[in-house]
Amino acid sequence: MKRLIFFLSVICIASLPLLTSAQINNYYPDTWKDNAQPETVALTGAAAEAPYYITSYKISRDFNITNRDKAEAVTHYKTIYKRIHINTAAAADSLTQLALTLETNELLRGFRIRSLLPDGKTINLTDQTRSLKLNDGRTAVVVNNIRVQAGGELEYELSLKELFDYAGADYLQSGIASGQIQFMLVAPRSLQFNFHAANGVPGITDSVAGNNHYHRVALQQVPALQNNDFYYFLPQLQRIDFALSTATEGRDTTRLSWQQFGQDLYIPYVSVNKNEQKQLEKELDRWPFLKYRLPVPQLIYLVEQYIKTNYSLRPASDFFEPQDLSTIIRTKQTDRNGMVKLMMAAYYTLNIPVQLLATASRDTIPLQKNLVNRAAANNILLYFPAQQQALAPTEMNTRYPCYPPLWSNTLALRCRDTLVGTESKVLTDFIMTPQPQYTFSNSTLEASLSSLSHPVWKVTQSFGGYGGSNAKNAFIQATTTEARNNIFNALLPFMPGARTIVSVEAQNEKFTNTPLDKPVVINSTLETPALIVQDGDHYLLSIGQLLAGVQNYQYHLPEGDKPVQLAFPYYQEKRVHIDLPAGYTLADKAAFTADISHNNVLGLKMRCEEENSRLHIFIIEWYSQSELKGEDKKVLGNILDRFKKLQLQQLTLVKKQ
Repeated sequence: MKRLIFFLSVICIASLPLLTSAQINNYYPDTWKDNAQPETVALTGAAAEAPYYITSYKISRDFNITNRDKAEAVTHYKTIYKRIHINTAAAADSLTQLALTLETNELLRGFRIRSLLPDGKTINLTDQTRSLKLNDGRTAVVVNNIRVQAGGELEYELSLKELFDYAGADYLQSGIASGQIQFMLVAPRSLQFNFHAANGVPGITDSVAGNNHYHRVALQQVPALQNNDFYYFLPQLQRIDFALSTATEGRDTTRLSWQQFGQDLYIPYVSVNKNEQKQLEKELDRWPFLKYRLPVPQLIYLVEQYIKTNYSLRPASDFFEPQDLSTIIRTKQTDRNGMVKLMMAAYYTLNIPVQLLATASRDTIPLQKNLVNRAAANNILLYFPAQQQALAPTEMNTRYPCYPPLWSNTLALRCRDTLVGTESKVLTDFIMTPQPQYTFSNSTLEASLSSLSHPVWKVTQSFGGYGGSNAKNAFIQATTTEARNNIFNALLPFMPGARTIVSVEAQNEKFTNTPLDKPVVINSTLETPALIVQDGDHYLLSIGQLLAGVQNYQYHLPEGDKPVQLAFPYYQEKRVHIDLPAGYTLADKAAFTADISHNNVLGLKMRCEEENSRLHIFIIEWYSQSELKGEDKKVLGNILDRFKKLQLQQLTLVKKQ
């Protein structure tokens, strides 16, 4: 049963004093009533079967702040009000603790919480609340010893000070069904905001009263969104995105733009003085691979490989002041900003055109062209327009053209410079972040069995592109024999209990000067005596795990028009060769034949043939896009169903007639 308990993910290192009652900017006068009673809830469908139901969820953001808070970089106050109905006794028993984690730019302003019992009694839980400081610097509000009953409700109100941010998003949906949801943003007339209503949220309504603008959204009966392994949860939720567009003070009006953000971001990375440039050129003279004429894609890879191998990335707090290139080159260490500057300067000096991309991650809120949300554009890529590929300068475990896959195929702000006359100008626009072709991330398996009486498989596997990058990172982190064996157990075919490893070795298993188009290769010898059975004149071979993998094919595709989202496009090929006993043949060739595809976006093809007393099974599988919708999503379901059947399928050999 899903539990409404949010456990802390890191160890708490300090317990702060007991919280006082919340200071509330209450734009919802019907909340926190003196004689509050649990609501009578008549639920149907999935909501009736769920342990919890949110009867009321209200959010307000108020940009009318005190001068004192304004001086301390507070931009607005955020208040969250929630009432959670307890549907079952089991749910009541499991709800004993609540933990709410604040973001790094949030300060606790106030909090109160109480339990509303079915008999009308109220239990004040605010005294059982503590504020805890986490290891990552964030704060968590934790309530212990919660007492609720089936038919009752848990009610709380959280007030926060938001620092620096004039943009953000509020989720109006969750994994729990809700009855009534309201959102309100209040701002003085001097501040103008833009909004984006996502995933079916109705447009925002605007009104003016006194000196304030009021922006509102109201929803009724919002269903729960179930988590699904085939998509990223947060972007699918109904939400409101907002961002400040103009600010007026007296006669001066400031218009926020992505162009200004791009200039502010780009210029410090590309500003290199003469002394820095001189030291960089001396450094490049010492790089051995630059003595050779190399293809540009290989050169891009080698520059990244050299820098990430020979320079250490450290937190900005380790340095007293921003570093120039001369200091970085001398100490061989830097922070994230210095790493971006060093890498961009190296490519510029080598006459390799490079641009800057700022983007979000696909598992969070995407950028919007009309909403200037600086905090969302927090992932930096170097983009090579001639190659139309990118790398992540501050991600030490990735190499060109692979970078964190969740940063790919999403909107990014592109920054680059150009000459207008004799003056350098920064140009900005939006592009989609690139992905290598699906064939780049290719995996292959070739397995041969020469004797059914002594079932020992000779297997060669290769992992290229993203698959190879992931394998390299795993091997790099495997510092013990046990950890290394765990990697082999995860990558080799068949379940560990069904095979014995006679021998195994890996090649190209770490990041070196060899680019990612050269795969990681694993050669193994595997013994599988229990998977081959002779039954009279028949041989039964359980090779479904070899052909279809060992993953679980019990799945549910996303409902409605929600897409299937893959981490990255990829291609797989398998070739299996089995020497047949004299006089034997495959009983059912159709069982190992398939042709499922759609517009070459994705597909599965399988065929088998016999030649000179040898059976060959060939499988290719490909997904050329990272997001599948409509008919493509249906075809994926057909492919997975075929693999599910194949995984359980036995290969039967019979005597020829």
